Amino acid sequence: MHGPLRLFVKSPGQEERVYDMVDGSVTIGRDPAAEIPVDDRTLSRRHCRVYAGADGWRVTDLGSRNGTFLNGSPILDDRLEAGDAVELGETKITAYFPDGDGSESLDEAGLETLLARAMRQPKARATAVAGRHREIRALRHLMELNEKINALRDEDQLLEGILDAAIELTDAGRGFLLLKQEDHFVVRRARLPDHRELADPDGSFSVSVAARVIADGVSVLSEDMQMDDRFDGNASVANLKLRSLVCVPVLAADGVFGAIYLDNAFEKGQFDGWDVRMLESFASLASIALRNARERREIAMRRREAVRQSRRIERLNDRLRKALRIRTNALRRAREDLAKQADELGLKYSYEQIVGRSPAMRSVLRLVDRVTDLTIPVLVVGESGTGKELIARAIHFNGPRRRGRIIGENCGAIPATLMESEFFGYERGAFTGANRDHAGLFEQAHEGTLFLDEIGETSLDMQKKFLRVLEESEVRRLGGKETVSVDFRLVAATNRDLSEMLRSGAFREDLYYRVAGVIIELPPLRARKEDIPLLVAHFLEEGAAPGQAFRLEPAAMDLLVAYEWPGNVRELRNEVQRLMALQAGGVITPEHLSSRILAYRPPDPDAVEEGGLKAMVEDLERRVIRSALLRHGWNKSRTAAELGLSRLGLRKKLERYGLDSEQPPKIGR
Repeated sequence: MHGPLRLFVKSPGQEERVYDMVDGSVTIGRDPAAEIPVDDRTLSRRHCRVYAGADGWRVTDLGSRNGTFLNGSPILDDRLEAGDAVELGETKITAYFPDGDGSESLDEAGLETLLARAMRQPKARATAVAGRHREIRALRHLMELNEKINALRDEDQLLEGILDAAIELTDAGRGFLLLKQEDHFVVRRARLPDHRELADPDGSFSVSVAARVIADGVSVLSEDMQMDDRFDGNASVANLKLRSLVCVPVLAADGVFGAIYLDNAFEKGQFDGWDVRMLESFASLASIALRNARERREIAMRRREAVRQSRRIERLNDRLRKALRIRTNALRRAREDLAKQADELGLKYSYEQIVGRSPAMRSVLRLVDRVTDLTIPVLVVGESGTGKELIARAIHFNGPRRRGRIIGENCGAIPATLMESEFFGYERGAFTGANRDHAGLFEQAHEGTLFLDEIGETSLDMQKKFLRVLEESEVRRLGGKETVSVDFRLVAATNRDLSEMLRSGAFREDLYYRVAGVIIELPPLRARKEDIPLLVAHFLEEGAAPGQAFRLEPAAMDLLVAYEWPGNVRELRNEVQRLMALQAGGVITPEHLSSRILAYRPPDPDAVEEGGLKAMVEDLERRVIRSALLRHGWNKSRTAAELGLSRLGLRKKLERYGLDSEQPPKIGR
């Protein structure tokens, strides 16, 4: 039991103030919101608290910077007696116990004062010695607990060890370790003394107290929660019938991340300010241990993830190495096959990009092989999609000008109004929009190769200008006054019949003889159907992604071979690409082919065309003779020998079929 308490507060430069207390507690400090505010810079904002304890009035230090002294000795928590002097920095507080009606008993007061003076020094020494012994024991115990905690590596064991140590340190009846998660906290461990687990911890503690400590980062101590007016109206305190309670925050560098909550439901006065200070120190050590455990766990997780990724990368590397070996071996075999085929064909150069080993293509490649090292112009003729540009590139990259550039242009794709500026170039200011000098295609191809595709699409005016460049090897830019020397090899191509254009006057004869130094005629795909399986295999391998594999059923391949392919190799390539896009991999069957291929029916070889058998024979004879002439550069002796005719007999047939008028210049002319 305790009676009323009167406090006399004296600060430097201020008059003494008197405060009467009947019950409850007051906070003393520099904070203006404190129940007893003190204007003393040596005090902390919340320096100490005077409260009604189970054994009388007590004073407890609230973690102040300069400490709280009772009768000259530092304290953490101690009982007040009449006449005791409490020193807070430069402020002194004297405690008296007046009568119930507020008047002091002089005799009693005088007696208390004398007793206090007589006992002050022995009491101070006894209190100081006892406090030091308690601190030493607690410090030794705290160090032992810290060693035990730091020896734990597993985070679950560490959480249990921290809570067991806190219960052991304070002789608490129960303990809860709460950790913050985003905007709430969870009970990570709930324990009883002697390392026992607390079953069903939910609803067993005051959530409001824990929430306040985690939110504010300030410890809470209550000697008797049932009599503590701070918890009036708290349903959980009333329902749980809690007595003693202490809850301290677990602090980290980035704020509060948990709390240690200890209570006793049966005894009041179980905890005091000294326990708060010890628990706060212990919580700091526990925070370091938890942070180290989490860092070890994260390092272990990162190490495991690194090992997993390393193994995954190694597996991928094995796959890549295997795929690379397969591709390398396939490439080596392909090169060996090409070299073998080149040896079999008697070719000087390798033509890896030109797929086809049919008799018709062998004849073409032999002719390309002969003209590659020459400097004369080459004219490549053939239907659209037969691969004329591939022939031009093979001539360039195998020839003596391989170190130069190959400049290609489709003459039919350039508007007539822009053709001259594109080929001849222009000077700055030559026309509206010419804001810089521009080298034309003739200049760009200097010391290289100029490939003119669809040369039959050029106008007669441009043909005249082309002829002048080829004859004089000079160009003059639009708007320029000086000529520029150019040196390039010309490879032209067309899908039109230039001999017919000569007769109609649509193509200049003198330009024809300049571009047609050697004529290379590419056969249509329908004339070399034995190359279709090779082309299909090439396109499938070229377009397949890593891990993809395609295979055509024989029936599907038969349909592809039977089709006439009016678009030639280009049309076949597009069909294969369509099949690969629709089929992610696997077997390609006839139903996957385009409808035009499925609906195609080859002509009846026994059917007689209009004009009868004679007309069919003459047409066949004319095409065979013309093809032989082209292969031999219009050399009649070689052509006659190949066809088994006399030179006179060949000349009669040329006149009969009108082929003598198509004769181009010989090689070197």
